[in-house]
Amino acid sequence: MKRLCLLRHAKSDWGDPSKDDFDRPLNARGEKAAAFMADWISHSPYRPDVILCSSAERALATCAPLCNALGDGVPVIYRDELYHAMPDEMLEEIHNAPDEADTLLVVAHNPGLVLLAMALADDPDDETALRIAYGVPTGGFIVFDFDVARWDDIRDGKGRPVFFGRPRDLMAETAAEKS
Repeated sequence: MKRLCLLRHAKSDWGDPSKDDFDRPLNARGEKAAAFMADWISHSPYRPDVILCSSAERALATCAPLCNALGDGVPVIYRDELYHAMPDEMLEEIHNAPDEADTLLVVAHNPGLVLLAMALADDPDDETALRIAYGVPTGGFIVFDFDVARWDDIRDGKGRPVFFGRPRDLMAETAAEKS
């Protein structure tokens, strides 16, 4: 079995119009969400073995706290090809992931990320798939399970969505659990 996790980059900063889209950093809310999601993912059952990350600044800044939380044992592969990639391009990157990894995390961008998630869902009427179709906000985290042995065997319509979380919902749940 292979587990594919998709993480949309956290909220970016639009404050400097002279910055190229590729170079936009996270805003304060994005930094907070990225730090929270890093801690949450590192303690979840969805902890990745390998990360594929877009090389855009906001994806790198989303991934950095996760790398710190996971430690040196989780390799990160930075790919220019994931910047604004459409589903077929993302799937090509996923197919090239090392098969030794059972759980792969892809940190990338919309609209490609949500389009990929919708294409992978084995049942578009599944409750989790419907929540994904409604929208994946910045920092949104999606998990699919595939009954395959190799990343190259992942195909559209073959993934079982097992989790979808939004930072604000997960923050609220975590705060409620602590109180």
